[in-house]
Amino acid sequence: MEGIMNRANTMPDAAAPMAARPPREHFWDTLRAVLMLLGIPYHVALSYMVGRQWIVKSGEGVTGFIELARFISLFRMPAFFLIAGYFAAMLLARRAPGTWLEGRFRRLAIPLVTSVIVLVPVMNWFCEISNLPFSQAVASWIDNSSKSGGYWVRHLWFIIVLLYFCCAIAALALWKRDFAQARLPQWADRLVGRHMVIALLMLATIVGLWEALAVEAFYIQGLNTNVIQEILRVDQAIIYAPWFAMGCFLQRSREAVARVTRYSHAVVVLASLAVVLAIITKEMVHPALFRFIETFAALMMTQLLISLAAHLFDRPIPAVQRFTAASFVIYLFHLPLICALVFAGQYVALPPLVKALAVMGLTLAISYGAWLLIERSKLLALLFDGGMRPAPVASAR
Repeated sequence: MEGIMNRANTMPDAAAPMAARPPREHFWDTLRAVLMLLGIPYHVALSYMVGRQWIVKSGEGVTGFIELARFISLFRMPAFFLIAGYFAAMLLARRAPGTWLEGRFRRLAIPLVTSVIVLVPVMNWFCEISNLPFSQAVASWIDNSSKSGGYWVRHLWFIIVLLYFCCAIAALALWKRDFAQARLPQWADRLVGRHMVIALLMLATIVGLWEALAVEAFYIQGLNTNVIQEILRVDQAIIYAPWFAMGCFLQRSREAVARVTRYSHAVVVLASLAVVLAIITKEMVHPALFRFIETFAALMMTQLLISLAAHLFDRPIPAVQRFTAASFVIYLFHLPLICALVFAGQYVALPPLVKALAVMGLTLAISYGAWLLIERSKLLALLFDGGMRPAPVASAR
């Protein structure tokens, strides 16, 4: 990291006295949880698109849900991986790389395996039975289960990609002994802090070009295979690696993170323009060009969300903390529940919008109820949540 990050003059947080530690920044945990919970309206919107069919068949649609799904997809995962990088850099300033990585695998890999075995097959069954007669659904379920890697991964792909990034940054921290004290060079920190909008536009251009060209090369080389793409999700790793890296660099800065957490009218205007352009051009331009365009929307929206979260949630709120603690389990359960409820909704005579809202509410309630049960059992907590989770850890830079 030498040449990119400088060695700080202070000791890492782990060596500092408790009284000297900066106050906890609650909003990072809250925003990460909100992004995970947004999977519920996102996947329900996909289930009720007008004139489109997703993995589960609703047989009806709601006007505007295509645009809603596109809007959420623009920023949800980019912002999530940026925050994941922020947390990784922060915790590796306090913990040994091996210890931290072991904890990551326990908290991510165990629930991944459990969900693949327990939840995904059930979800796939509801997808099949919503589209096909019973006998054909059984045959299709068995056939896809034995052949399709993506059939098993489904909504859990982000865990696989996150584990890649965790391994990479842990290896870097192990290789660079001064990683815990490394910081962004002062000139770069000051540049971002004082000229944030320009810095965001420059970053969006660089990352947008990377996503447009690197992902396109991935497909041109024919790497979109059952193993490389559907199981290993290498294309997703290519897309989100810059976002994870941005989060790491952001955590190791002072002026930049202080500026990013402040609201900007200019960013709101740019975000609005970029979002509208991305939604309108989704099916009008080449996929590589669209990836370039959507990067601007994603980065502007991410800064806007961080600033709003810092303003609204930078204090302990008990109800919010409960949903923050439950968000990972809610995410694991939400898509199987959505598929089951959408299938059941085929037999309920209600307007599509009412059904969709009911599916959202029931999914949140049932998955939260599942977490309430899971947290009361050490075994279930280990299987679905990697063990009892500690209190939120986000602290100031």
